Amino acid sequence: MSATLQKKVLVLNKSWVAVGAVSLKRAITLVFSTYKDGESKAKIVDPVNDFQLFTWKDWSQFVPSDGEDSISSSNLVFRIPEIIVLGRYNKLPNRKVYFNRRNLYRRDNYTCQYCERKLDSPELTIDHIIPRSRGGKSNWANCVLACNKCNAKKGSSLLSEIGLSLMRKPFKPKFNMLDIDVKIKSWEHFLGEAYWNVKLKRLS
Repeated sequence: MSATLQKKVLVLNKSWVAVGAVSLKRAITLVFSTYKDGESKAKIVDPVNDFQLFTWKDWSQFVPSDGEDSISSSNLVFRIPEIIVLGRYNKLPNRKVYFNRRNLYRRDNYTCQYCERKLDSPELTIDHIIPRSRGGKSNWANCVLACNKCNAKKGSSLLSEIGLSLMRKPFKPKFNMLDIDVKIKSWEHFLGEAYWNVKLKRLS
């Protein structure tokens, strides 16, 4: 049960703009909660039924399909909601794209920018195109992913000195709202890729 309750649910503001993702447990709490006047703080969005809104009472009437994720109480089984919309909250998320490790990995698609091999995280490192020892900065234009082999080959050299070239010019990625690794198809209507928001003061 505890693992199920940690599944992520997408949160939309009242204008149906994605503003975050919370655990299933937190989402259910929001759906059950009401303001002083009795209005629900959140409702469930059902992508199966043309994105209609449902209170928990109505939602609980749905029977999970075979193979569909579900949550159960002592004698009932419920569909797991994937999206909720807030009743009154209408703020927007922070639109700044932070320069950080995860953003770089996402931007370069876990691919060495020299040999073009796509690898797992432990096999990749962040390379400064112009080495820091030669005045290179830690920024979007000067940092790329490199496999351990290419990184060792490059060392403190400039690309022109050892005949290496980049597969593409590094760039600052466009704004993306959330850092969500879970791939849920229904969320695609409201967001694209997402990024971690922890700033990196220095990349090693």
